[in-house]
Amino acid sequence: PQAWCAVGNSFSHQRDHDQAIKCFKRATQLDPTFAYAFTLQGHEYVASEEYDKALEAYRKGISADSRHYNAWYGLGTVYEKMGKLEYAEQHFRNAASINPTNAVLVCCIGLVLEKMNNPKAALIQYGRASSLAPHSVLARFRKARALMKLQELKLALAELKILKDIAPDEANVHYLLGKVYKMLHDKANAIKHFTTALNLDPKVSGLYCGKLFRLLTMHQAAQYIKDAMETLDEEEDQEADIA
Repeated sequence: PQAWCAVGNSFSHQRDHDQAIKCFKRATQLDPTFAYAFTLQGHEYVASEEYDKALEAYRKGISADSRHYNAWYGLGTVYEKMGKLEYAEQHFRNAASINPTNAVLVCCIGLVLEKMNNPKAALIQYGRASSLAPHSVLARFRKARALMKLQELKLALAELKILKDIAPDEANVHYLLGKVYKMLHDKANAIKHFTTALNLDPKVSGLYCGKLFRLLTMHQAAQYIKDAMETLDEEEDQEADIA
């Protein structure tokens, strides 16, 4: 079964989801207790947006091994995509209870709480994730974003400065720094970081912090930053949601 999973992963990397699923199914036929193969099936169904089939595959993985946290995480991901945030939170927490030192799982809980308009609770999770993985770009980025939503601008700035040292070529970080300085009415530093974000090539920078520049073309991303720069002198009652 492990060999069939390896072949399936190869097809998955080639985005041939149908062939990958066939390989993962073959693995579970050979070993019906191989929970990871069921989870890999679920991942492929998620990639194909076949969420009902993904839920079934993840549940089979949990039936094979109730402590297989990857399957609990998979269920949480599907429920999040379906907009069932309470279920998503519950399943992410189940995964984190099995693997409590996994910062990514803790961040997932925080993100769902953020989507449920509970930034204070989300911030607690992001803080915990940052403690578990001090060099995690994802955890610190989301922590800084939550602090911005709560108008804790100086704390957000401190986080972003640390993040800039960890990921100096990440356009999203400089973009958020520009936003914070703008909210603090520090025009010079706002222009500095917006310009840096504008000059960083999105194809070169990691783009693992948020969805902003992944979802936009290079031209659109540049326009997004330019728009922020052009409104530096305008009073903002409430910042738009970042990424």
